[in-house]
Amino acid sequence: MDVTQTGTLPRKGPVAAYGLTLLFLANMLNYADRSLLGIVVEPIRKELLLNDTQISIVSGFAFSLFYLIAGIAIARWVDRGNRRLILALGVALWSAATAATGLAQGFVSLALCRMLIGVGEATVFPVALSLLADLYPGPRLSRSVSIFQASGGVGIMAGAVLAGLLAASFGWRATFGLFGVVGALVVLLIAFTMRPTPRTAAHGPKELENGGVPPEDGRLLPAVRAILTVPGFAWLAFGYAVSNMMLACLPTWAPAFLLRSHGVELAHIGAVVGPPAVIGGLAGTILSGIFSSRLIARSGNRRAGLIVPIVALPLAVPAFALFLFAPSLPVVMIGIGVMNFMLSSSLGPCVALAVSLVSPNRRGLTSTIMLIVQTIIAFALAPLIVGAASDAFRPSYGEEALRHGLTLMLVTPLLASLLLWIARRRIVAG
Repeated sequence: MDVTQTGTLPRKGPVAAYGLTLLFLANMLNYADRSLLGIVVEPIRKELLLNDTQISIVSGFAFSLFYLIAGIAIARWVDRGNRRLILALGVALWSAATAATGLAQGFVSLALCRMLIGVGEATVFPVALSLLADLYPGPRLSRSVSIFQASGGVGIMAGAVLAGLLAASFGWRATFGLFGVVGALVVLLIAFTMRPTPRTAAHGPKELENGGVPPEDGRLLPAVRAILTVPGFAWLAFGYAVSNMMLACLPTWAPAFLLRSHGVELAHIGAVVGPPAVIGGLAGTILSGIFSSRLIARSGNRRAGLIVPIVALPLAVPAFALFLFAPSLPVVMIGIGVMNFMLSSSLGPCVALAVSLVSPNRRGLTSTIMLIVQTIIAFALAPLIVGAASDAFRPSYGEEALRHGLTLMLVTPLLASLLLWIARRRIVAG
């Protein structure tokens, strides 16, 4: 059981660094396993006779539904229980479900595996945000969250490259099994090497009085209501979610788009998508964390970090257009890299600001609320919108229908920037 303490207890040095490393590794595996389906979607679609709408439901809606159902209960558990144990159990569950995906015989069994993956992966975000707020209090939190968030890009790249090579050599079923084995090794690392971390307050009483949330009384609905009524929080959550819509479509639809519109072979999909996506995403996530931390430190205002995504997100629009309409693969890869760089700017600053607005025993619940809104809007709706549009456009555009479905995402970074601008004004006013 984690120890609850009051006050601020900075945790510098190897303990904090190793804790961040394990969280980075767990989230890297999280995104590698989550995006694996997108890399091998075409052979799965053909073997199991699925259409694009069914693929969207399996990759987005089925996963997201149980991700959300489990998320609230897990968040409450994170705020009270042993965070190391919760994370180890979550990794074990989704790794087993990933391996079982290789045994799927149709739409229903594939969807069931994705649901279980969603339940397991719902542990990572609340555990990580709760731990990082204790390991790296104050201005350092934004930078540590950005480093943690960058693991998603690394996981997508590693998963994309390995999945493409393994699927081309051994088939998609064996690939899922091998990824499950890797997860078992990560479980052992977490269970036997992660040290317990005391719970500490990241802010003093004045911070809690000025726009924060007082300690909870143990009831769920009042706690959720209190978090949602923090000035600007709802705008922040929606802005963060919308900023991820374009990004959420890439693991599901970028490989299929490259196969259909550019004729890229399965073994090479990971090499085309992975490196530019992870280089751009990693650089954008880390640099946005550094810049937002500096803005916060200089101004003494924790809301100042939102300036980074507000400026960067609109620049993702021309990069996404380049990805969709460029005639050659090198230019497409440049578009992927620049787009991921700009879109990743929201990951660290938004989440770090959200957990800084609440008391320590509500960080897990707060991060889960952010995650729920993100999952519904970005990971459930966005791929489904693109898949349904692709099926609707297919009679007119054939294999190019997916390209036209993806164009619906062009407006989302502009909307996200506007929502975050409103959030910044509301939080300052609060």
